[in-house]
Amino acid sequence: MDPVDYTQDFSLDPAHVWLNVASEGPLPKKAAAALQEAVAWKSAVHLLTVSKFQTVPLELKKTIARLIRVDHGDVILGNSATYGLHLLANGLQFKAGDEVLLLQDDFPTDILPWLSLQSRGVVVRQLKAQHHVLSCRELEEAFCARTKLVCLPLVHSFTGFKQDIGAVSKLCRSRGILCVANLSQAAGAFEIDLRQWQVDAVVCAGYKWLLGPYGTGFCWIRQEVRRQLNYAQNYWISLMDESSLNAQGPLTLKDDRSARRYDVFGTANFFNFVPWHSSIEFLLSMGLQSVERHNRSLVDQLVDGLDLGLFDLVSPAARNERTNIVVFSCKDPSRNKGLFDLLSAQGFHLALWKNNLRASPHIYNTPQEIVNLLKALDACAAK
Repeated sequence: MDPVDYTQDFSLDPAHVWLNVASEGPLPKKAAAALQEAVAWKSAVHLLTVSKFQTVPLELKKTIARLIRVDHGDVILGNSATYGLHLLANGLQFKAGDEVLLLQDDFPTDILPWLSLQSRGVVVRQLKAQHHVLSCRELEEAFCARTKLVCLPLVHSFTGFKQDIGAVSKLCRSRGILCVANLSQAAGAFEIDLRQWQVDAVVCAGYKWLLGPYGTGFCWIRQEVRRQLNYAQNYWISLMDESSLNAQGPLTLKDDRSARRYDVFGTANFFNFVPWHSSIEFLLSMGLQSVERHNRSLVDQLVDGLDLGLFDLVSPAARNERTNIVVFSCKDPSRNKGLFDLLSAQGFHLALWKNNLRASPHIYNTPQEIVNLLKALDACAAK
């Protein structure tokens, strides 16, 4: 089945082929219109009713809950994937000698928040995977009696390999080890159902495949784990209702461990959350299965059309292992930076990470754009 043409839903410049949604996604037209509506609220400030302060974050939580199949009351609004990881790293009660396991050469988001625990005597180990992502066997061999938490990406940013989070989370649960997954390179690209996994928390950026503004993100933390957090984050909108706001006398702090308590400050962030809500609704309206079919068709077209006499494929070659990210290199890796610059000058916008080229097509890309990219790759590499 040929991919559906969704280009009319975006305002992209046809002279520029954006194949870097793994870094930043464009706003759909509907989301841009929603942003203008939010601007109108702020411009005519009488339109900023009290109900909007409540309904904007609530409706966004409900939409995110549909996206990952969870209760909206357990969704925490953030401004990045890092936000959720800091809640966990700063809130969980780690002791000296406890161990956190990470993937070596993962994106820094999944590593940096945990490194600060080293000053408290926590052992943070970055495991080198044999094949880009960690297998259950590699993790099991690394486990010890003090291993408390594993944090991994669902899709690896630098290679496009997919971590079997279902199997990893089951293994971790059997050992009493917390499992945290970063969905930033997955949510919005294909269906995710947290009910099928045994994860304890997930984090996600909102400005990549979910097509939101920069400075958006969410996390979900299992209730039993959330109750273990010892993190002082007391924001009045999260902790007070209309009755308590209008009451007289000294304030007292409620012992509230709901997800709402851990929302990023300023949840009525109209300029970010209104268009982001619209973007996610846009993706859901198409159906994530349709989005995945479209993206996988473009990925297959790119991988199958790549001249392996000129390029090495870093991402999975087998069709059943491919994801939404394609990473490749010139046979001579020293040429990758020059090739990246040549492609950029011709309007093909990829990413250059770890001296490899990364293409990440999404629903606004077309088969003809992939054809044109393959021709440009062959022409540039042959020079």
